[in-house]
Amino acid sequence: RDNIFTPNQGSFAELTATFHDPLFGASSAHQRVDMVGIHYVPLQDNLVLGVRGDVNMSFGDAPFYAVPYVALRGVPALRYQGKVATSVEAELRWRFWKRFSLIAFGGIGAAAKSWGDIGSDDVILAGGLGFRYELARRYGLHMGVDVGFSEEDTAVYITFGSAWMRP
Repeated sequence: RDNIFTPNQGSFAELTATFHDPLFGASSAHQRVDMVGIHYVPLQDNLVLGVRGDVNMSFGDAPFYAVPYVALRGVPALRYQGKVATSVEAELRWRFWKRFSLIAFGGIGAAAKSWGDIGSDDVILAGGLGFRYELARRYGLHMGVDVGFSEEDTAVYITFGSAWMRP
């Protein structure tokens, strides 16, 4: 990515595997695999498209807080859980005047007991709008507010940098 805070182009990918076992002091034996991919493309000088996709899987006897869930703006955290969860979200950022930008975003996610059940169990759509102000031109740092909507909830987010902040 061209910027760690608010990227305009580039990609980020991450694969994480965690192992919990009583042999190492854990209270239960379970494993988790998380994959995330983020890509930013400048469509014009003042228009940037971002796309994020993630896949999360758990194995064994994972406690409720370690079970994968759909992670989208506008969807309550941990509401849609399963042994597998996946989501895709797109974001369009339009710098309309000097340091000011508008954001439109939307996504779809699903959680299920297994890969074969994806699409038949919990599928959720979410979207929303946001506003950004470039706090520091030197660092490309934007801050603002997002309002996300889903079928059953609305949420307001204060955003520092990208909504998909990663190291």
